[in-house]
Amino acid sequence: MAKSVQVEFVLVPGFSLLSLSCAVDALRAANLVLGQTVYAWRLSADFDHLASGDGVPSSSDIRLSAVPLAARDSSDTPPDLLAVVGGERSHHYDSEALAVSLKRAAARGARVGSISDGAFPVAANGLFDGYRSTIHWKCLDAYRERFPDLDIRTSIYEIDRNRFSCAGGTTSLDLMLTFVMEAHGARTASLVAENYAHDRIREAAQEQHVTAAIRMAGRNQHVAEAALLMEQHLEDPLSVDQIARAAGISTRQLSRLFRSQLGRSPGQFYLDLRVDRAASLLRQTSMSVSEIAVGCGFQSASHLGRFLKRRHGATPGQWRRGP
Repeated sequence: MAKSVQVEFVLVPGFSLLSLSCAVDALRAANLVLGQTVYAWRLSADFDHLASGDGVPSSSDIRLSAVPLAARDSSDTPPDLLAVVGGERSHHYDSEALAVSLKRAAARGARVGSISDGAFPVAANGLFDGYRSTIHWKCLDAYRERFPDLDIRTSIYEIDRNRFSCAGGTTSLDLMLTFVMEAHGARTASLVAENYAHDRIREAAQEQHVTAAIRMAGRNQHVAEAALLMEQHLEDPLSVDQIARAAGISTRQLSRLFRSQLGRSPGQFYLDLRVDRAASLLRQTSMSVSEIAVGCGFQSASHLGRFLKRRHGATPGQWRRGP
């Protein structure tokens, strides 16, 4: 008889429904393959942070029922694994009930971690101090800005002793399959994976995001080199002439290559990279607009605002508030 495992998914309002579904269904399928209920799970949430009592809203506004964190009965089975499932607004989330649950689970030796942007509240409560962690690539800049002393990776998931994290999306499937493989072997995990036409369980070391430079590598080496330089110098922009020299071609050649390959001039491509990074930081951090502007190579908040409006149709304030 296999050892039973109690899993608790703590839902942050605006959580990723796909990330949660992949994780839960992997456990459901594992029970089927094993022929017994090894994995049991429950959904919980801090209802003090919800506007209404009709469930926890996901990022797609589908609401799920959950057990209130603060009202959990002392007779409930404590989790062996506790995962905080986040979404687009998790960086703002601050819950005393969650803090207590995380620290209590960690003190008992449970596995504690995050799915998608749930890494923000887990890190904020000190649970990733001294451990590797990862987060969705769109939030990496904000995550690093807020927690500069953490060991933050760009992998699709991380398992470091009794801590874990994953980038969200379908990576939560790989994370749970890895837990199943650790406990029940590669064949069992492979049979579970076949339910999802998942031909292989991705390894944690796999990078989750392809940068612009890597995307360009298959097109033209000079364009790829130029894009890499741009990505490395968002805060202190180089001139197009400097980039061309570093790439080993003339400014005219570089311009011609960018227009033919990307439909944009090198200068416009570079500006778009900087504006998009600023847009990401506006949504995911509490940094001031002026700080973000300087960090993305703009002269001032108004300078950034002009280009953000042009590219995304919103002022920094409007963009930060979201739709």
